[in-house]
Amino acid sequence: MLCQVGKRPGTTPGELAAALELTRGAVSRIIDKLEAKNWIARSARPGDNRVQLLSLTRRGDGILPRLAEIADRSDLDFFAGLATDERVILRRLLGKLAQFHQIGDVPID
Repeated sequence: MLCQVGKRPGTTPGELAAALELTRGAVSRIIDKLEAKNWIARSARPGDNRVQLLSLTRRGDGILPRLAEIADRSDLDFFAGLATDERVILRRLLGKLAQFHQIGDVPID
C-alpha cells in the first residue's frame, strides 16, 4: 500500500482499493494503521472535503526503502528452495496465469 501511495500521491482510498483489489473497508483499516505510524497522511480534496487524498509522510517515504529491502530478503528466503531455472519457470507460469486472468498490475521484479 505504501508503494502505491508513493507512486500515486493524492490517490483516494477508493482508487487504492481498486488498484490493490481490496475492499474499501480493508483499505480503510490499513490506512488507519499506517496513519497511526505516521507513514501516510490524509488531506481533503480542495473544493470537496468529502474526498480524502493520501500521501506519504516524510517518515513513510523514509521507511519505504527499508520495507522494500525486508520484502526482497523475504522473497529470497522463501524461494531459496528453488534452483534458478525453476524460478524462471515459475515466474513464466505465474505470468501466464496473470495474463489469462487479465491481472495487469502484477509486481514481477
